[in-house]
Amino acid sequence: MIAVVGGTYREINYDNVSHEIFGSGFRSSKFLLENNCKVKYVTFGNEETLLYLEENKKAYPALDFKFLTSPELITFKYSFALDNPMIFPSLPNIVKSEHIMISDDNIICFGLLEGEVNIKGIKVIYDPQTAVKPKKFSAFGEAEKLIYIVNKSEAESISGSKDIKDIKTFFFKEEKAYALIIKNGPHGAKLYYDQYEFDIPSYITSNVHKIGSGDIFTGSFGYYWLEKDLPLEKCALYASLSTAYFCDIQAYIDTSSIENKQYKEHVFSDLSEKQVYLAAPFFSLAELILIDKIRTAFLDFGVKVFSPFHDIGFGDDESIARKDIEGLMKSDIIFCVFDNLDSGTLIESGFALAHDKKIIGYQRTCEKNHLLMLKPADIKLYDNLTSAIYNTIWSL
Repeated sequence: MIAVVGGTYREINYDNVSHEIFGSGFRSSKFLLENNCKVKYVTFGNEETLLYLEENKKAYPALDFKFLTSPELITFKYSFALDNPMIFPSLPNIVKSEHIMISDDNIICFGLLEGEVNIKGIKVIYDPQTAVKPKKFSAFGEAEKLIYIVNKSEAESISGSKDIKDIKTFFFKEEKAYALIIKNGPHGAKLYYDQYEFDIPSYITSNVHKIGSGDIFTGSFGYYWLEKDLPLEKCALYASLSTAYFCDIQAYIDTSSIENKQYKEHVFSDLSEKQVYLAAPFFSLAELILIDKIRTAFLDFGVKVFSPFHDIGFGDDESIARKDIEGLMKSDIIFCVFDNLDSGTLIESGFALAHDKKIIGYQRTCEKNHLLMLKPADIKLYDNLTSAIYNTIWSL
């Protein structure tokens, strides 16, 4: 049995046009339950949350839960999965509920917004799930064997350093971690333990349902380590593959018994000198907001971005077009937003086709026959923005 401590939250994603109740705690629990693992789930919520959990208990008899009352079912609203979510109520207005003590042999603990917990366990996995003042585990917990699973920004925030040597020193010396995993989005992750470093690959998937992917990685890693008692390297590899299946088809799969992997490993390389050309209309307010968010997402992945709006600006002078073409020729891949079939974007994509440039296209409203002339190109089309951005990175 595994105790899971975490949030049960409403998630709205405009990119997928989805409205679900999950949160890190329950999604991680669902992975365990789908793989016949008993779960003791500790969470907070209101009457709607309680009803939701009671209905799930009918489907999953192995689910036992401890429910603590809070006034709100907290909602995360995403324009798309790589954008920062809007949280309702806002963080300063979330009412903190009672403080509780959780003691068990095997624990997966996620950061919580609406409650305080103290943790005491033999084997504990801690995933803070926020880069905004994440708590260090030693502030509220004790464990004989503690594994931290964090992303890069969380590791830097908790340790107070951007230097990897200082980060490792903090987690192993100050936090007494048994192992540390630092995730890096489409580039995979690194496992550090006992003076070893182990690269964890990501897997290339056509679809990237990113919301909840970190929950699945942590939950499945916990399943392989706490339930199946596998070596850490294997736990990490299987967890990454389980995450790939979730991202692609939203399935909760124990990959330790899969002989032939469905997905190709992404081989990490330094992308700091790679450049993405951002071809998109930027006339309406909605278009300006979208192009800015796409650019930010690419910059966060460490690639250079040439955006005509940001790097050249408005104008009707011939020099504007020449600068755009120069930026396009210097770019390694062209990312096109085809919605509204903007003439400038179509010209840029046609120019890219003529010069054998890779093209990633994103659209929600185009009929395929409108892009017929681009079929001979090295082009992939997506109707999910996060999937399009991830596959751009994987194509560099």
